[in-house]
Amino acid sequence: MLYLVRHGQSVWNVQQRTQGQTVHPALTELGRRQAGAAAGAVAADLERAGLVATLLLCSDLVRAVQTAQIVGARLSLAPRQDRRLREQALGRLEGMDNIAARAAVADVDWSDPEVAIGGGESARQVFDRMADVLGPITGMNAIVVSHGDAIRYALGWLAGHHAADCPWHNIGPGAVFAVGADAPARLLD
Repeated sequence: MLYLVRHGQSVWNVQQRTQGQTVHPALTELGRRQAGAAAGAVAADLERAGLVATLLLCSDLVRAVQTAQIVGARLSLAPRQDRRLREQALGRLEGMDNIAARAAVADVDWSDPEVAIGGGESARQVFDRMADVLGPITGMNAIVVSHGDAIRYALGWLAGHHAADCPWHNIGPGAVFAVGADAPARLLD
């Protein structure tokens, strides 16, 4: 079973600032509680299935590392950081408030997987690096702590989609998706 966990709420989520690959935004107290709830959801699902997780990977951005530390403490796993699990790089948009960032790229075709948003990274680049991480661990009982857009592309890759046709998932802070070998992804409560 593969679990994809989005980091808990960060300070920049509250401030409504565009994070992208900005390293330093940390979890809020609510974000820590969301990480704890995510850890509990993963632990309960593993127990129901009679499984034990053997690997915990996370993005190297502070909000994901902090989330993974909370998950790891609950499951007795040491998180391993992998920068390929970072959020989509958003170039000049990072640090801007969300409204200004959206206005700055209002003319961008977000459906084009080759467009580097804000001069950062394209959807295809995120899709490809998520596939690079997930390919070798598919079939393992593993937990991956990452970010909203990165998880959306991971879910698309796991379901056999291409970067251009990944379904849209609204992935809230602390959300957990469980993906089995022959089952569609399911959102854990």
